[in-house]
Amino acid sequence: MEKKIAVKTENLCKSFGAVQAVRDVSLTVEEGQMQAIIGPNGAGKTTCMDLIVNKTPLSSGKVFLFGEDITGMKPYKIAKRGLNKCFQISQLFPALTCCQNVQIALIQKLGKTFGLRPVPKDYLRDECAAELARVGMEHLLDETAAYLSYGDQRRLEIAITLALEPKVLLLDEPTAGVARAEGYSIMDMVRRLNQEEGYTILFIEHDMNIVFNYSDIISVMDHGQLVASDTPARIKENEFVKQAYLGGAA
Repeated sequence: MEKKIAVKTENLCKSFGAVQAVRDVSLTVEEGQMQAIIGPNGAGKTTCMDLIVNKTPLSSGKVFLFGEDITGMKPYKIAKRGLNKCFQISQLFPALTCCQNVQIALIQKLGKTFGLRPVPKDYLRDECAAELARVGMEHLLDETAAYLSYGDQRRLEIAITLALEPKVLLLDEPTAGVARAEGYSIMDMVRRLNQEEGYTILFIEHDMNIVFNYSDIISVMDHGQLVASDTPARIKENEFVKQAYLGGAA
């Protein structure tokens, strides 16, 4: 059975003045795939991901989600169609509990608005607990977000994103700033979401051990261009990638 294309870009370009940050990037992510984007600092990885969700407007090019042209669509409309991004710096409400952070996302998903009166503490509590359980944080339901370890903050942000019911999850350096063991634990959780719950995952990562252990496909960017996109085994043997990024000996 032929797999659907979850995300497809055609000739994405983005210039900031005279600097061309992204140049003609045509990327394909199949449904159910776990795909990494790698490249040196300044390669255009995060900018490319921001273009996909229209956090940064395109200079030119097109973006498709399950065949629908979403180019230029408002970010909240893209999110409603099932394409959501977790950012490199956690976007949390630090003074609120884990439950309350997820509660806000669930209220947003239901299309409700916030009134002048505070939302009852137990509103959607069971649903919040269920979302936190998916990332291994059900025991931290009433912990204040500011007191979480950085790794748990990353998990909480993923739980918030999952509450919005995405089909495709974009993760910008999900293991940045955490110890290696915690990074692997986070990626085990992400892989479980991919394999057991069917999420399509596109992630940026600098740790090559994580990239080669958790990716189905690796896409390599350099100077704003996509220079290779293939299986981990083939990327390891790609001469340009080895010389330009993996240090000559993969």
